[in-house]
Amino acid sequence: MKKMVTFAVVFIIVSLCTTCSFAQDSTWKDGGPKYIYVKPGKITRGHMPYDKEMKCIDCHMWDGVDAYTAATISLKKSKTGRLPREEIKKSIMETLKGTGNYREMFVLSTSFNNKPLATCIEFSIDPKTFIFYASSEKQTEKLFHVAANPHVSMVYVRQRDDKSYFIDPVGVQVTGKAELLKNGDPDFEEALAVCLSTVHLPPGVVITPERLEHIKKNQLVTKLTPERIIITNHEFRKKGLHFKQIWEAGSD
Repeated sequence: MKKMVTFAVVFIIVSLCTTCSFAQDSTWKDGGPKYIYVKPGKITRGHMPYDKEMKCIDCHMWDGVDAYTAATISLKKSKTGRLPREEIKKSIMETLKGTGNYREMFVLSTSFNNKPLATCIEFSIDPKTFIFYASSEKQTEKLFHVAANPHVSMVYVRQRDDKSYFIDPVGVQVTGKAELLKNGDPDFEEALAVCLSTVHLPPGVVITPERLEHIKKNQLVTKLTPERIIITNHEFRKKGLHFKQIWEAGSD
């Protein structure tokens, strides 16, 4: 009987250890599984510029932020290859200016109960404030997501042209906090004005006062304040720079 009890206790302990080990391996507390990482070694041909005093391990290790790749980590830690902050912002604005009205189609990523959703949506950027705005009909899925979880990200990609499709495309990744504005909120009128001033209306269609009231009643404006924007443009390489540049919120 004692042997059976001892065996049972040992089995439970081993099971718990195995479970704990598995739980630890399946979390990101220590950086996740090892197979995700690049093994530091010789500098590859396409390696980005970096400060010469840096060591491989400075970038090729868990950095506490799972959103950064080795490439973007190296850019954050290295001064070599960076554009000045204001130049990065200027490049972002130039990329997202659309037809001149600063309106583009993005893919917005949201999450509700740990289930992600990607939505195609037009955002307008206010060049004065660097804030993104989008108007949407009420009771759409993405709005429920934003209401429950304001942390969002979105991406814009522009291919060069038909001849060089997939050759050096330009991309902009935005992460930040979103807020839903409704009619009557302090910022609603101004936010809606940004959206409506950039919208592409069919020929002959105008927004009458009656139509405007209908929009105010039935639509919400998503205000996205960026915390980090990464622009990818291989044209930067020609200047000896990193082809990814990072803008982060702070004093300009």
